[in-house]
Amino acid sequence: MPTTDFKCEVCGQIGRRWYQDELRPPRFCCRACQIIGMKGRETKRPKYVITQEMHEKIKKAYQGDTGNGEIRALAKRLGLPRWKVTRYAVRQGWLATQKKEPPWSEEEIRLLKRNAMHCPEIIQKKLKQHGYDRTVNGIVLKKKRMRFTAENLGGYSASSLCLCLGVDAKFVLNAIRDGHLKAKKRKTNRTEKQGGDPWWIKEKDIKAFITDNVHSIDLRKVDKYWFVDLLAG
Repeated sequence: MPTTDFKCEVCGQIGRRWYQDELRPPRFCCRACQIIGMKGRETKRPKYVITQEMHEKIKKAYQGDTGNGEIRALAKRLGLPRWKVTRYAVRQGWLATQKKEPPWSEEEIRLLKRNAMHCPEIIQKKLKQHGYDRTVNGIVLKKKRMRFTAENLGGYSASSLCLCLGVDAKFVLNAIRDGHLKAKKRKTNRTEKQGGDPWWIKEKDIKAFITDNVHSIDLRKVDKYWFVDLLAG
């Protein structure tokens, strides 16, 4: 179907629509204006009206990179809500474009793997310290694609270790507190109400703990397949 540019008969807003050849071009930009125009009586005008000047600014913004908060900043300058600008752009057939991040270097991947137990914001700071600039979303996606998860990084959370050893959380936390089991915080954004920042325990430290404290572990409750894999490497 062909497209046409039209001017709303009620608010004067410029729009673009698809329409069939046998039908008249559109007359109204939205349902509210259609009700006003069709009834031919004074009713409440739309709360947000986009002028021709606003139209040009929105169009220019969507022709560039929209991935760094440009649309949100534009909406604030125009005195419009973010959703109004986005909805208007969709009606005009404008699509948001985002700058594609460059490929990850081997050094970045090495740093990502070394710090993968931390939250994305901490990883972002670690990368910046070495001169690399990555977005939080980019870091999260790369971790998933590289399978840099707790199960693949040679370590366990305290709760995961509890399941493997067949003990309760108090046993593991007491071992960490008393210094028998080495562990470190993952530096996440979890609050105290969410259980606080979780612990991260390396496999080599788990092996050392089991070797030194085998008398306090009930081997009947230990996951035998995990136990063999851990000791056999």
